[in-house]
Amino acid sequence: METPAVRVLVTDDEPLVRAGIVGLLGTAPDVRVVAEADDGAQALDVLRAHRVDVALLDVRMPGMSGLECLAQARREHLDGRFVFVTTFGEDEYVAQAIALGADGFVLKAGSPRELIMAVHAAASGGAFFSPSVARRVLDGAQAAGFGQAQRARALFDRLTPREQEVLRLVGAGRSNAEIGAALAVAEATVKTHMTSILRTLGAHNRVEAALVAVRAGQA
Repeated sequence: METPAVRVLVTDDEPLVRAGIVGLLGTAPDVRVVAEADDGAQALDVLRAHRVDVALLDVRMPGMSGLECLAQARREHLDGRFVFVTTFGEDEYVAQAIALGADGFVLKAGSPRELIMAVHAAASGGAFFSPSVARRVLDGAQAAGFGQAQRARALFDRLTPREQEVLRLVGAGRSNAEIGAALAVAEATVKTHMTSILRTLGAHNRVEAALVAVRAGQA
């Protein structure tokens, strides 16, 4: 049976940029842009009315920003995965995006391939950050010091052996489907493990969980 295309919402206040993103995604045969929006409020209307697998958001937009949109989507428990595609890669924005449970952060100055990779990763339950952004996230984790590393190791040790295996693969950037294949278990089983992992770690999303694995030296 043919795999359904990933349904994507593209949100950007600049029509030319939005058209460029739509055109780029059109080169991926398994990705379909189902809606466009020019600010966060319009994006929310789309998410409330239609099924969207991945919503692409700009950080800064007139009216409602992408960060405000994601915060409201979380409050309303709207379905979908959320990836930021933006010119602005400042640490403050990245930190806010991670805290809100973003599934990716891609810079417009990066390779076009990164955007398609981010859509695929988010749609399959993973996360993707542009290399320069990911490096800063990891550097920040390392700079947090020995105390955080100790705490991360203590949290990691609270997980069951199977959950530790799953988290190591999450830390390596694997999607739920890839983790299931690696461990020879169903994807639904991986999702169950992830729910337990997040609860045990006190993490809001898989990105925060992955950081625990990194800080504990397990990824």
